[in-house]
Amino acid sequence: MEAKVVCYCILLLSGAFALLSLGLLLIRLAGAVKEVTVIVTMLDTTVNKVNGILDDVEKKLEMLDAPFELVDRIFSGGWGPHLGFVHRKRRKK
Repeated sequence: MEAKVVCYCILLLSGAFALLSLGLLLIRLAGAVKEVTVIVTMLDTTVNKVNGILDDVEKKLEMLDAPFELVDRIFSGGWGPHLGFVHRKRRKK
């Protein structure tokens, strides 16, 4: 065999090996993309649930804020001279 034929054989075998490696890489990549799709779907569901929970917490915090605002108005004199007397007396001291 001539050196040229040996080089062609080596080149052909290395090309076949490269194509085989590329095919295996693409197969694994497709599996990884499939797993990522499943994970993103689960993540989307989780994010939607968390958004619902945060909305509920925000509503409940707003409901809890109302009594504190009422007490604040009483002590800051926001309801006229009869209920703001405590605040005025505190300022005089």
